[in-house]
Amino acid sequence: MKQVLTSNKWGLWLALAVGLVGVWAGRAFNIPGGSFTGVMLLVGGANLWLGSLRDAPKWLQTSARSVLGLSIGASVTNETIQAIANSLAPVIVMIVAVTVVGIVAAWAISRYTRMRLPTALCGAAPGALPAMVTLSEDLGGEAPVVATMHLIRLISILLIVPTLVTLSFAPQEAVAATEIVAAATTSPLPPAVGLGLLLAAGLAAGFLARRVNMPAGDLLAPMFVAALINPTWLQITAFPEGLRLFSHWIIGLGVGVQINARVLRDFRPFAVAGLLMTAFLIASGFALGWLLSAITDIDLLTAVLGCAPGGATPLIILSGELGADAQLVAAMHVSRMLILTVLLPLLIRGAARRLALRAVAEPPVA
Repeated sequence: MKQVLTSNKWGLWLALAVGLVGVWAGRAFNIPGGSFTGVMLLVGGANLWLGSLRDAPKWLQTSARSVLGLSIGASVTNETIQAIANSLAPVIVMIVAVTVVGIVAAWAISRYTRMRLPTALCGAAPGALPAMVTLSEDLGGEAPVVATMHLIRLISILLIVPTLVTLSFAPQEAVAATEIVAAATTSPLPPAVGLGLLLAAGLAAGFLARRVNMPAGDLLAPMFVAALINPTWLQITAFPEGLRLFSHWIIGLGVGVQINARVLRDFRPFAVAGLLMTAFLIASGFALGWLLSAITDIDLLTAVLGCAPGGATPLIILSGELGADAQLVAAMHVSRMLILTVLLPLLIRGAARRLALRAVAEPPVA
């Protein structure tokens, strides 16, 4: 029965159906993190039981990420830009601090376990799971271990942060922060035409960015397009809820289908060290977020989500669900991902050269 349901033909359809139930459950039962968390948990549980649910095809993943980028960019205002500009210096300091914390954790786990340095550095990197898995393969690391470390940390963050927010913040505060302005638009175009043009421009930008391998391009390019053309031309003041839920459905499905028995098995040799590193990174992210909130005008929730050592896209979704500033969270995570993509190859190759020179200099043991 399981083999029939999870065949190539039915694995995707089953994952999509389970994901739809997750969207409904997340909203109906007020699960922390809402529809996204509901999809991730139900699809992940189904995949552990059945074993071979399929992720959405690339074109659908790109569409969902582009729609998410559009939903963020469409809400950009002059006040948002001013708020980001006012906090630019401390935000940059925190981005660098989160990156350094990840590097220190990687050095420690590599020194005190048998984990290779490329694996440790890529696995401890705060975010950018697909990029870090690819990078670990290129630099001689163990890609399955890297993927598992990221996935366990990401799921931990996605479960811990919404729960803490639900317990720590008054419900009316979160609702007030996420209220959408009126459903009407002030655009010179009819609402359906304006929305259609925004979607066409955003999807075109997302697919083009993916084609040229721009880092996080299918999220960033539509976000920039919406931020550029919406305030000056289209003036759409409310992004459709159905489109936002579509992005949660497909992106949450992508996280859920990565949860399987093989992932847990690959992680087993490094379980204790990996879990300790996960706890250290999450605690460090919370501490840095608190500090950022204390020295700037950024609210605590936005600061904590921006400093959290997890994947950019899921945390951007969570920031919108929980009432944080999704644009600032996106800026912090994407900036950090770009820094890591440039910095880690240099660090790993430099460390490899030093180890090689030390091996040549040291006489062989008799």
